[in-house]
Amino acid sequence: MAGVKGRSGGARPNSGPKRRDPKAAWLTGAAKRRPVAVAPLRTPADAPRCPTDADDETRQVWDELGPHALAQGTLDERTAFAFLLLCRNVVFERKLAASPLTCAGSDHRGMLMRVEAGLTRFRLTANGQPIVVAEEPKDEWSEFLEPWPALPGGKA
Repeated sequence: MAGVKGRSGGARPNSGPKRRDPKAAWLTGAAKRRPVAVAPLRTPADAPRCPTDADDETRQVWDELGPHALAQGTLDERTAFAFLLLCRNVVFERKLAASPLTCAGSDHRGMLMRVEAGLTRFRLTANGQPIVVAEEPKDEWSEFLEPWPALPGGKA
């Protein structure tokens, strides 16, 4: 019932003023600032430890993967239990791979998927993208902060 007041279905899709480019909105001051969460760097002293109820093989995997997860910033008190499960899954996958009856079987393939998902969760595996190291921004005014050289024939 187009044309009947109150029953036309509303405004046309994508009608009205066009949205501003985010950079243009920033220039006018209309852009909302997003808070940047900065996680404190973990030191080995306050890093989560492997639980005492873990067996020796799980502790060995924790010692292998733990420093890498700490360097990525993905291992803390909240994720320690999930990391313990990952370590247990790695141990279980190694046992399945060592047995000739279960190697490459459905249980082994499923455990491989779980381990791969856990490694990805803690950013311990390559994701196919190059690692980009951010360079420190150069101060464009640094050349003006240096002292002026002495002028010839003048006082320094």
